[in-house]
Amino acid sequence: MVKLCFATLIAMLSIVPAYAQSDSSATQFKSIFLKHLQTSEDFTLKVAEAMPAENYGFKLTPEQMSFGGQLQHSAEALRYFTSAFSGEKPTAAKPTASTKDEVIAYIKSSYETAIAAVQKLTPEQISKSYPGGGSGQSQTGYDILLHMLDHSTNHRASAEMYLRAKGITPPKYTF
Repeated sequence: MVKLCFATLIAMLSIVPAYAQSDSSATQFKSIFLKHLQTSEDFTLKVAEAMPAENYGFKLTPEQMSFGGQLQHSAEALRYFTSAFSGEKPTAAKPTASTKDEVIAYIKSSYETAIAAVQKLTPEQISKSYPGGGSGQSQTGYDILLHMLDHSTNHRASAEMYLRAKGITPPKYTF
């Protein structure tokens, strides 16, 4: 009996450092992620500001989203990604029109909401798996957060191509 209890105690003590490391890693990841999410917001706003208001409806091809639509979609998706942690559907509707001022206000609001949501995440929420996602497979919180940044980058890069098509040099990216 003593050997069994001692063996159980040793096993439990070996798990504690791994768990603490997991919490520490998730906390460190969250801190780094928030820095990059803020960088993403700043750069997205610079891209949004660079396009003249009269060109927010511009499309490279008829099938594509407009410039304003690209940025609006990207901002809306931030709410989609962070909603995975609560299990609730995103509540904020996208703007009814896509004027420059409305899209910029929506970008700011969406990033503020996303940053606040990520700040509240616990290490457990970041580490655990969630059902669904775009692929239908479960994803960890790490996966969801990285997908959020990747999605934002994808649509912002598309918006930068719209700027170039209009003869506008996109703002310089700062990491």
